[in-house]
Amino acid sequence: MLANIIRFASNIVVAMLAILLSFAVLDGIWLGVIAGDWYRAEMQSLLREQVITWPWAVFYLLYGGVIFVLAVVANRDKPLYYAGIDGALLGLAAYGTYNLTNYSLIDGFSLTLALVDWCWGIVVTGLCAMAGWAGFRLKRGG
Repeated sequence: MLANIIRFASNIVVAMLAILLSFAVLDGIWLGVIAGDWYRAEMQSLLREQVITWPWAVFYLLYGGVIFVLAVVANRDKPLYYAGIDGALLGLAAYGTYNLTNYSLIDGFSLTLALVDWCWGIVVTGLCAMAGWAGFRLKRGG
């Protein structure tokens, strides 16, 4: 029984690392290379001069855990694309909530920004869910 607990815990660790590493790489590419200048131009009047990093870290840890539970564990015995679909649906809800709320409340948060970021959230959450699924299955042995 202890061996099963240790094995499952290691599956969780590997899956979470895969999710968080995927998020770091994909968001790094998205925000650092592909769309970062556009985001800064769109949100120029809304940005802080000094970034506060702890809310960002808390978000990624919590969201990674939600991805793990709702897309990886829920689909651990199904094909990879199930995790991707559930991840994309989670991204649809989570990034939709964020972007639609911001668009409705923040003057200067454009509809274009909301829609582009919403689409990105769907894509990145689906991809990270698949990475977590792969990490979970790899550690599990198939």
